[in-house]
Amino acid sequence: MIIALSLGLLFPALLLWCVMKRPADLPPGPGPALPLLGHLHLLDKDPRPKFREWRRQYGDVFSLYMGGQLVVVLNGYHVIKEALVKQADVFTIRPSMFITDYITRNRGIAFASGPAWKEQRKVCLEILRSLGMGRASLADKVQQEVGQFVQAVTALQGRPTDLTDLIGVSTSNNICAMVFGRRFRYDDPEFTRYLYLITENFKLLRATNLMNFIPLLRYLPGDLFNTEKVLSNVREMHDSFLKPQIQQHVDEADDTEQDDFITSYIRQIQQRRQHGNTVTSVNEESMLWVVSDLFVAGTETTSTALRWALLYFIHYPDVQEWCYKQISEVITTHRPPSMHDRPELTHVEATVMEVLRKADIAAMSIHHGVAHDAMLRGYRIPEGSVVVPFLDSVLNDEEVWGDPQNFRPQRFIGPQGQIVKREEFIPMSIGRRVCLGESFARMQLFLYFATVIQRFRFLPASGELPPMEGVMGLNHVPKPYLIRAVPRVFE
Repeated sequence: MIIALSLGLLFPALLLWCVMKRPADLPPGPGPALPLLGHLHLLDKDPRPKFREWRRQYGDVFSLYMGGQLVVVLNGYHVIKEALVKQADVFTIRPSMFITDYITRNRGIAFASGPAWKEQRKVCLEILRSLGMGRASLADKVQQEVGQFVQAVTALQGRPTDLTDLIGVSTSNNICAMVFGRRFRYDDPEFTRYLYLITENFKLLRATNLMNFIPLLRYLPGDLFNTEKVLSNVREMHDSFLKPQIQQHVDEADDTEQDDFITSYIRQIQQRRQHGNTVTSVNEESMLWVVSDLFVAGTETTSTALRWALLYFIHYPDVQEWCYKQISEVITTHRPPSMHDRPELTHVEATVMEVLRKADIAAMSIHHGVAHDAMLRGYRIPEGSVVVPFLDSVLNDEEVWGDPQNFRPQRFIGPQGQIVKREEFIPMSIGRRVCLGESFARMQLFLYFATVIQRFRFLPASGELPPMEGVMGLNHVPKPYLIRAVPRVFE
């Protein structure tokens, strides 16, 4: 049996070896790929340092094999823009990958492609704009949630605390307000369980991702790479939390004038049925997956940015005081900041931007594919390739930022004190796949930053600063750390 199994694996490995010889017209990259592994053995858990090295060696477009999959890595703003904006029709699709295909089956919006994705994107944009995405009409709800967060932090009385869970439930409540039209208590068991499952899946998918590139692993007995566990968590999130919320909206659809995402989506479904549109992807199943995508993306990005921000605050107390001084001059300390203050609180806005740049949260972006063979910078990108827009190469480009290794919000302040946004500032990518909720996320971050800086001085839990280290998975998150939020004394 062992001999037969060895021979059975040897033949496809040799075949793979022949296939994985890099043709001359493909982007350059590291030397010969190993059977089954490709170049995976050259990558650490955090591939960014190796990608930076290969960019210096091979240029702005290079390729490697991850398992048997050709991966093309795009570096630098102009190359990424050329692919995702100028050749958007070709580079907008998602690649076919085992895990996402197995779990989502082209449902939702984050990992979908083709006509279904286009229709879902159009509907989502219409609904989000009608709900005031990026405008002051959503700011009141966010401000109320920030107030609840401040109360919870104040109750800690400056004790050393890991604020990860508190930040997670608070930022997720902002998504709840938009999607469900309501918020949840911080200790609501169903709500906290749902958030726990999201966090667990982000951790599990680091290992599960390997099956995207070495498909043979799926045939190993057991659940060594957590595929079934991830799927089980998704089912629990849908069945125990999202479906009951959606069903309640469906039951009340004819009796409510409430404006939230689910109610608006239900109206879109009803309109299509009234017009006899039977080929639409706008249906109850799609709504479930779209809502799930909104929650995961909206919660994880904002909460991760806030966790990085607090870590930067204790490492750079001068930035805290720089922001606090402007807050106290512009609005004093007797009322909370609002979106109306945003144009004048340039120090806070610049700090939001620098956190998003330096934290490198979506360094690898979500992978793209190509609709058909394409040419980019003289190289052929074959259909079936996985394309990685390496956002780290833009956000940490010395030619753009001068000293990208330094945390320096002042880089976003112009000579007249105004905010300067460079086109290379793309923390949430560019093109048609840019984060739908970017403006909402930026609004939340401004209100959280301004309010917590106004109310607290953030200090390390002990005399020793926590390390500025992150963990690279689907996103770049800080390692757990303790912090003290000491209430400021208002005069």
